[in-house]
Amino acid sequence: MTTPPIERRQCDRRRACYGGTLRIAAFLPEVECRLRDHSLTGVRIVIAEDVVLPRVVDLTVACRNQTRRAEIVWRSGTQAGLAFLEGPPREVATAVEARAAWNAAAPPDRLH
Repeated sequence: MTTPPIERRQCDRRRACYGGTLRIAAFLPEVECRLRDHSLTGVRIVIAEDVVLPRVVDLTVACRNQTRRAEIVWRSGTQAGLAFLEGPPREVATAVEARAAWNAAAPPDRLH
């Protein structure tokens, strides 16, 4: 007789099939991923096996217009489990909004 595995999830998970991107660092290109299931506290993604992930990433799901900061909790081959590090998701700013915010915060001597 085998003992069932201990369930460590705090919230129920739901199956998903969304495309997403991981922002690993400001100077590196974003990495494409697929979300396979999600909950209020985390998500399971599928990525290329050769992608090296840091401990913390920003996950953007364009179809839901959301970005979440997440910590890599586990990884097995092409799959990884991420735990969200903050409260509710942030909405993704459009490129025009992001540029306007950047220019408003820029020092006056900076060339635009």
